[in-house]
Amino acid sequence: MADVLNLLIKIGPVVLLFGLIASIALAVFGFARRDDDAARWLGRYVLGAVVIGIVALFAGTALGIAVFCSSEKMGNLCGLGGVFGSGPFLAGSCLAIYAYRRVLGAGNAP
Repeated sequence: MADVLNLLIKIGPVVLLFGLIASIALAVFGFARRDDDAARWLGRYVLGAVVIGIVALFAGTALGIAVFCSSEKMGNLCGLGGVFGSGPFLAGSCLAIYAYRRVLGAGNAP
């Protein structure tokens, strides 16, 4: 379990960074494709991304802390797996999925 914790702490922030980059790039692409009411679309996109990112970060952090601190062998730093591992991992994944679905996957319906 300690190996999973260390791996998740290493790749969690990287996935969050890639998720942020993907959501910004897709926002620019989606904003350029909009002809009418682009400012309103961008406002909804940013608001949705912020809400989804915050909820996913807190949910991933809570789940990671619960999983990693359930074992007595993990020690007193078990919460770091949730804060720096599973929280950013889930938030980055959700941001990338939201951006893809909003811009490319679900059409351009408002």
